Parts: sequence; C-alpha cells; structure tokens
Amino acid sequence: MLIHQMLIAAGLALPAGAPRFPAAPPALGSDRRPRIQVWTENGNAPYRAGARVRVFIRGEEDAYVTVIRVDTDGRIRVLFPRQPWVDNYVRGQREYEIERARDANAFDVDDAPGVGYVFAVSSPDPFTFDAFTAGDHWDFRAAGDGRVHGDPYVALTALAGRMLPAGDQDWDYDVAPYYVDRHYDYPRFLCYDCHALATAGTWDPYAAPCPRYRIVAYDDPAYYPYHYYRGADVVIARPLRPAPRFVFTDRDGAAGAFVTVERSRPASEPPPRRAPGPPRAVSPKPSPRPPPPPPRRGQPELRRRKPGR
Repeated sequence: MLIHQMLIAAGLALPAGAPRFPAAPPALGSDRRPRIQVWTENGNAPYRAGARVRVFIRGEEDAYVTVIRVDTDGRIRVLFPRQPWVDNYVRGQREYEIERARDANAFDVDDAPGVGYVFAVSSPDPFTFDAFTAGDHWDFRAAGDGRVHGDPYVALTALAGRMLPAGDQDWDYDVAPYYVDRHYDYPRFLCYDCHALATAGTWDPYAAPCPRYRIVAYDDPAYYPYHYYRGADVVIARPLRPAPRFVFTDRDGAAGAFVTVERSRPASEPPPRRAPGPPRAVSPKPSPRPPPPPPRRGQPELRRRKPGR
C-alpha cells in the first residue's frame, strides 16, 4: 500500500536506544478505542503569518487515522490522508510527522489572527468519506459550505461521526489548537452566526466586546490535547460527543467581561442565548470569503519522525 511503502522507505524500525514516550493512559470504559495524539511543534506559542507549521501524531494502536485542520475562519482542510483514496492505516506506538509533498511541514499559516484547530481521529474500522468527496478528491462543500460553525469541539466530533460507520463507538480523537498572532480565548468563527463572514481588516471579533452576548468558556480537562498528559498519571474519560466548550448567554444589559472562563462545568448550564436572527451586516460590508477550492497539489503525507527532531 502507498502509505506503508513510503513509511518503510523512511525506516520503520526504532534505532537502538531511541527514547520511547510513555503511552497515554486508556480512557475509562473505552478499552477498544485506539488512542491518538496530535500536536504542533509550537505547542501554545503563537505563530506569525507565513510561518510553517509542523504537525505530529502518535497512536497507541494500529488504526485508521484522519487529520483535519480548521483554520481561524473555520475552513476545513484535510492534512492526512492526502486524498480520500489513499491508504490511511497507521502503525501504533510510533510518532509520525505530517508533511506536504516536497515540503517538510504540514501547512503554512495563511489565517487571519485567531485560533485554529488540528483534529485527529483514529478508528479500528475504515472511514467512509463519500459525503466529503467529489470525484477522487476532497471537497467538503459537498456536505455544506466547507466550514465549521459554532463550537469547534461539537462540530468536529459530529464531522468525525459522519466519516465512520453508523453507531460506531470505538473511535477516538484529539484536538490541538494553534494560535495566530497571539493567544485568543475563543475562535473568531464563533461570531459568524451573528455577523457576516468578514475579511481581516474590515471587522475584528476580538476588538470590542459584544453588546448582546457574552461567552462562557469551560476550561475542562476533557478538552485538553492528550499531549498535555504525556508521562502523567491521569485517566481521561473523553466523551465522543462533548458538550460545547464555548456557550453564549444573553447579557441582558449587564456589564462585565465578554469572556468568562470556568474551570469546571456546573450542574446546570447557564441559559442559552436567544436566537440571534439574521446575520448582522458589517460596515463596510465585506465580500465573503469563498470556501477553499478542492486541494489537488502539495498535500501532506506521513513521515516517520526521527529521534531528536
């Protein structure tokens, strides 16, 4: 198979004395779920525009793997496999780096300032990509407008569920945020339900607090990347269908911070915001960014990570 041949050519055997990272602890009640970890080389350090991003994955078991990037505007791009027909079966207990053809990085930062996400899914069963392809290439416009809407954790896990056999509960996922320009408390595309999609420079969702709503952000460990727990004696019961991490509530004229960070989810959720109605126009009115075209060239592939890199 194409991927296996490439990985063999890159060298699969661990060199003698090579360091081994400790395995992630199994999830509670999910012994069959093949744990997957994903991270970038910057971790929490922000990227600048034009920077090259290196992305790594590690599975604890042999599994089928798909890795998706959601940029700061919510656009979906597949990092691995390169095309939907490419073999995406990956050996466990090994680290791999995702690379584009002829380029030693997964993607370049072409985002507006904000926070994007790298989302990895692993399953013992093959994925079903029919809803997200056109011909023999990726095309998420076939399943909508090619973007994530609302809470990224809810949207991405729902997307993963559509890629797997109906009723499948044996898959696992990991999410690694990446920041552009600086740290942000929430993704800019959360605000696109109320505001027309705007180009950077015409409207900034971080410049001023919203007069109608505020955001409650839950800093629950279930949302942290697995990579944070490497070597720690922690057991994480990560739900396959998480509750939203970011929740809008009505301000009702109340003052205070636009974003409130809660360390744990309360027994009763705050009341949801009232329906925002039609998206507000932005002045000056921007031209909406079109969905990304179907990628054809320069797409990422896996390469075995060498010790020390």
